[in-house]
Amino acid sequence: MIELRLATVEDADFLLACRNDIQTRKASHNTGSVTKEEHVHWLNKILKDENRTLYIAEQSGMRVGTARADKLENKTELSWTVSPDSRGKGIGKEIVKAISPKIHGPIYAEIKKENLASVNIAKSIGMILNDERNGVLYFIRN
Repeated sequence: MIELRLATVEDADFLLACRNDIQTRKASHNTGSVTKEEHVHWLNKILKDENRTLYIAEQSGMRVGTARADKLENKTELSWTVSPDSRGKGIGKEIVKAISPKIHGPIYAEIKKENLASVNIAKSIGMILNDERNGVLYFIRN
């Protein structure tokens, strides 16, 4: 069972390792790696932002991934990452199922077309394809 808790600065190394993983970078809009200094600056900014909530997903007390909810004007953008050690076990779907009830109103996600695992995860919570541009699929659930 996946449990979500709010991220803290103590999660910086775990989050950076997930972020700089090659598969994570391929699935991200920004495919470059980031330095620890850049990452810590980003994390501190996120943790103070009232419109963004960053969660750490844990299973049996072990960190297995992340989920982020960014409140936009009329919807919440959802993004998630499964840690490299935890991939292929259905954890991404569990993370998204755990975070989606915490979001009120429409849920939105941008997923690269070739990221079939995340496409299937989005569909598993009832998100539908709304648009496709430049190799990015735009999903929404009202």
